[in-house]
Amino acid sequence: MNDVYDADDAFESERVWPPGSQPDPDLEPDLLIDRAVALGRGLDADDIKRRLARSEWLIVRRGVYARTSDVADLNPRQFHRLRIEATARALGDDCVVSHLSAACLHGLELIRPPGRMVQVTNPVARSGHRRRALQTYCAKVDLDEITEVDGIRVTTVARTVVDIARTGGSEQGVVAADHALHSGWVTQDELAASAVRASRRSGIRTAHQVIAFAEPKTESVGESRSRVLMAREGLPAPEAQFPLLDRSGILFARNDFRWHEFNTVGEFDGAEKYGRKLQPGQRPGDVVFQEKLREDRIREYGFNVVRWTWDELDDPHALAAKIRRALARGRSLAS
Repeated sequence: MNDVYDADDAFESERVWPPGSQPDPDLEPDLLIDRAVALGRGLDADDIKRRLARSEWLIVRRGVYARTSDVADLNPRQFHRLRIEATARALGDDCVVSHLSAACLHGLELIRPPGRMVQVTNPVARSGHRRRALQTYCAKVDLDEITEVDGIRVTTVARTVVDIARTGGSEQGVVAADHALHSGWVTQDELAASAVRASRRSGIRTAHQVIAFAEPKTESVGESRSRVLMAREGLPAPEAQFPLLDRSGILFARNDFRWHEFNTVGEFDGAEKYGRKLQPGQRPGDVVFQEKLREDRIREYGFNVVRWTWDELDDPHALAAKIRRALARGRSLAS
């Protein structure tokens, strides 16, 4: 199995060639340029080196390139998908894209996009291995645990979530499980059944805990991470996505979290939340103002409100203390 590596891993000392190299021949219509095809259509090794040295092309994997201008606007998740596609061309028939790379193909939310390393599972390998840009796991994969995304063999959503929870830890696992459940791609019974199949694999206890903790109502990575933080810090478990009705029984707000016994609602304020709420012609400031009016109305109905942001999630003890103070205020309001 071939290893893969980054553009910044090669040709760092290559001198810049003078301008005037020949234009690209008629290559593949997709983003990836195969070295053998390029050589067969008129380029030679020096032509390829020139393009790489002048940053006209970059290396996606050994022997596979992309025009820099074609991929300049790709975000990290999209570029990882390109790496997967390039790597899949060199994999044997037994290998299946898995773990974080499978999550990327399925569109599962993650705490952060996968980096340079493509992750695969090879059930016939003697052992797993980890290289600069390819990590191979050795584990059994049943036929019904394999599907295809864009022609690439990949573990199913249920198997992918379980693998991430086993190997990536509870927080990453909850993020993936919450999103899979909220999107309707799997059920908790399907996740539990997939975990049973992996009963002898490392990390399976964490996977079972993640599945039991997962909440289909959770709508974002920030909300998933917030729930994990609350559990770790020993905070009371809130109800997710609680609807608030006015005196006429009409819905006027839906809160990320609610602690009924503390008369308090919680809101995770990620920037993407306000982006989702933008209507045609609206500015972000308009949405923020509407959110303020919404919060004022929630308070009018007697609820205490606590909000937090991405930055606060990175300081769990301080955020937990903030929520505890809010719960104490809410309880005093109800008394």
